[in-house]
Amino acid sequence: MHETFKRILVTTDFSEAGDRAIAHAFRMAADHGAEVVLCHVIETVVAPNPLYAHYYPTELFNAEIRERAEKDAHQALLERVPKLEAGSEVPYSTHVVHGSPAEEIIHAAQEKQADLIVIATHGHTGLKHLFLGSVAERVIRHVHCAVLVVR
Repeated sequence: MHETFKRILVTTDFSEAGDRAIAHAFRMAADHGAEVVLCHVIETVVAPNPLYAHYYPTELFNAEIRERAEKDAHQALLERVPKLEAGSEVPYSTHVVHGSPAEEIIHAAQEKQADLIVIATHGHTGLKHLFLGSVAERVIRHVHCAVLVVR
């Protein structure tokens, strides 16, 4: 049975692997007549201990930084939309949020009613994987829809 996708959520951290994931998502969307939601999560930095809180900017400063970061991320996502063959138009939108990447990707997939998530993995193994964890792995474990992992 051939599954049809209506909405594809593709995530990127603006790495080379993330760019490949975007290209895959747009090719699949063109084949399925689907919409693409380009998603980037701005990882929220939290002061690890109140003792260090004075090193972090004030709320007003954070709001300005957040707004600028969101604007830059939306622009960077738009710059990564691939040029497709004539007649292969793919509707798309951008979605930028702050937080923990895996949690926010899962939430975005639910909120946007994605049928498929396309996500890149950097292929870390061993200690790097143990310490860095894998966003893709956490998403796969907790998401409601199909996931295509691009290496």
